[in-house]
Amino acid sequence: MSKIKKYDAIVIGGGHNGLTAAAYLGRAGKKVLVLERRHVLGGAAVTEEVFPGFKFSVCSYVVSLMKSNVMRELMLPKFGLELLPLESTLTPLENDYLIRTADSDQTYREIA
Repeated sequence: MSKIKKYDAIVIGGGHNGLTAAAYLGRAGKKVLVLERRHVLGGAAVTEEVFPGFKFSVCSYVVSLMKSNVMRELMLPKFGLELLPLESTLTPLENDYLIRTADSDQTYREIA
């Protein structure tokens, strides 16, 4: 007969929020099980090859919402986390476009 494993917490979803919750629970001494239906963990923090040779971070903007204190407390850079600065974005509009850059003044001029 197989032995039933016991956990203090079961986290459904191995996205960046689920992994963050699991990490904090683990640091608090809890035995945690993370369940993810996809073949890869990370959720919005995942970079995938959408076309041969073209890797794309489909939800990278969501990762920018992660608080810096969480990244520090969990020592994420030590484990390979590297956030690249946003240089610019292009938003297509009807018969036009909007370019946003890290330079606020340049973005204001673009909108005006």
